[in-house]
Amino acid sequence: MVKENIFDIQDSYFLYDSLFTCNFVIKIFLRTSRTLSIILKPIEHCTGKPDTRIMKAQGKIYIKTSEREDDFLPTVTCIFAFAKTFGIPTYGGKVALIMSVTILVMLIILEISSIWKLVRTLNGWDQNPNGSVIARLSGSIFYGNGLLSMLITWKLAREWRSLSKLWLELETKCNLHFPPNTKIRRRLLFVAGYTVFCAFVEHMLSMMSSTGLDCPPQKYFERYILSSHGFLITKHEYTLWLAIPIFILSKLATVLWNFQDLIIILISMGLASRYNRLNVFLRRLVMYENDMKAHNLQQNLVKRVYLWRRLRIAYVHQSQLVKRVDQCLGGLILLSNLNNLYFICLQLFLGISQEKGTVINRIYYFYSLSWLLFRASGVLLAAGDVHLHSQKALPELYRCGSAAYNIEIKRLKYQLQHQIISLSGMDLFYLSRQKLLEVAGAIVKYELILLQYDKDRN
Repeated sequence: MVKENIFDIQDSYFLYDSLFTCNFVIKIFLRTSRTLSIILKPIEHCTGKPDTRIMKAQGKIYIKTSEREDDFLPTVTCIFAFAKTFGIPTYGGKVALIMSVTILVMLIILEISSIWKLVRTLNGWDQNPNGSVIARLSGSIFYGNGLLSMLITWKLAREWRSLSKLWLELETKCNLHFPPNTKIRRRLLFVAGYTVFCAFVEHMLSMMSSTGLDCPPQKYFERYILSSHGFLITKHEYTLWLAIPIFILSKLATVLWNFQDLIIILISMGLASRYNRLNVFLRRLVMYENDMKAHNLQQNLVKRVYLWRRLRIAYVHQSQLVKRVDQCLGGLILLSNLNNLYFICLQLFLGISQEKGTVINRIYYFYSLSWLLFRASGVLLAAGDVHLHSQKALPELYRCGSAAYNIEIKRLKYQLQHQIISLSGMDLFYLSRQKLLEVAGAIVKYELILLQYDKDRN
């Protein structure tokens, strides 16, 4: 991260000395010069002076005081609070905590059983025809992902209290009133609702595909468990008391899988939105200063440099916030990308190598694969938007006129050019939009390897 003190320290001291020495002169001059007061009016609004209306005239934007904040933090907090219904008890009471611990213990037992079944198959100890290596490996990865997702999301929800406080503190610390994103709450709720709906449809199709459309109601539960969890239990091992916990845990693991991707997307949207607000403020400031006359720029040099310094510090704080979020979210990003990559490769391999089934099986396959690809792409693109928006200020700085150019603009330009601002998977890889093409290339390569291996084996 670029430190503030890597730039010319002497210039900083000169700026502060000039600022405090000329402070009373500026106040007197502002009171006695009506012309200068009119010139500085838009900058006064940018630096926090009271305002009551929103106006657009000659490119000058005025922001209403009541609209300076957005609803991102309360919305995400409400979503974390709702997560107590499926095992994330941070915003719940003792009942939610007891339920979460029970779910956690049951997931651990189920994961150990899945791994033991996989080991038995690999060593040739189990002759169960439904217990193929791929099925048992996929079951182990599925429930392992649910277990790790629950632990990491639980930790993230606990850290969200301090993280949201830091987010709000940085929002108000610089005393610059950035244009608010009034649509952020609507966008977050739309993405959450769309995810819930698509995941629900996908899971209903999965259940219908497992049992078929001709299953009698009294045999539905048994057929579903034996079909979807044939890697775990056989027909002679089936009991209702064993099937009910497996049924519940499979639903919870599915919810946690979708929830981990949803949380990454929502938090990435919030970071990108804040960068966009900074960039809009910077663009308006550059446009305004480019329209000012040269002698007015020189007269207002101290206040302009001080304003640009606060804007630069706001970008420093934003990069600190991204780093802090990355520390909390990195494990979930790594888990999500590995899990999505495996199941995309598995779905493509099974769809290409196996024979076509019934109509409902084909509908489920294409819908499930499409939803998985869409969700994985959404994670990569949403997280990549943070990096994309962090670089959008540079073209605006290059448009800054020579008469308005100052040392703080130079420092901000250097800062944005030499920082790596991006979410990552625990610093193993950084997410940008180019990463989507890299993942697509990796999937194609692995599919070709799997198909060649399957052909040689047969």
